[in-house]
Amino acid sequence: KDIDNPRNTLPRAVLSAIVVVTIVYVVVAVGTVMLIGADQVVDHKEIALAVAGRQTFGTVGLVVVTIAAAFSTGSAINATLFATARLTYKVAEDGELPAVLDHKNTAGIPDRAVIGLGTAAAALATVGTLTSLVEAASLSFLFTFAVVCGLAFRQRSGMRLVTGFGVLAGSAASIALIVRLVRTNLLALVLLGLLVVIAMFGRPVLLRHLKTENHQS
Repeated sequence: KDIDNPRNTLPRAVLSAIVVVTIVYVVVAVGTVMLIGADQVVDHKEIALAVAGRQTFGTVGLVVVTIAAAFSTGSAINATLFATARLTYKVAEDGELPAVLDHKNTAGIPDRAVIGLGTAAAALATVGTLTSLVEAASLSFLFTFAVVCGLAFRQRSGMRLVTGFGVLAGSAASIALIVRLVRTNLLALVLLGLLVVIAMFGRPVLLRHLKTENHQS
């Protein structure tokens, strides 16, 4: 409802964003390697861009890249948080999540969903490492992508060649990441599996309990 002419706008926005982001990532990756060398990128995995900025413009470059990284991280967090909060509100509106999440403030923001998801994310960020969080989130995205492509393929929505390839590619990438997590970060995989179990089995129990309470009240 927030997008004018979504049937035309969304495909253009999504496809152009994929192209632009891919180009930017390639240019930044190649440029970083050219500036500081592949060995420095390997030695400074998480701060390679900051090292490249310092190498090029000294302390000013280091500060600029650091600030840019902070804004980039904040942008990614906000995008995921607010998009997921809107999805949570919609699912709650359809009766698949507790009714307490079916709420918007005067500005039309699903405030309870934002606060709940933000609190949960902060807790996970506190107890987990950056690597484990990124890998667990990547697995969640890959699995979701494969499932959505599978549903689209089954319902003949869009080109079946594209959706079928999405199922295969998403499934293969998910399996590869699971194997990696088993070898390098089993705890992250266990915690993610626990969340899946809670979503599959705990949510129906919670909904039944809440519906009973609502009915009695």
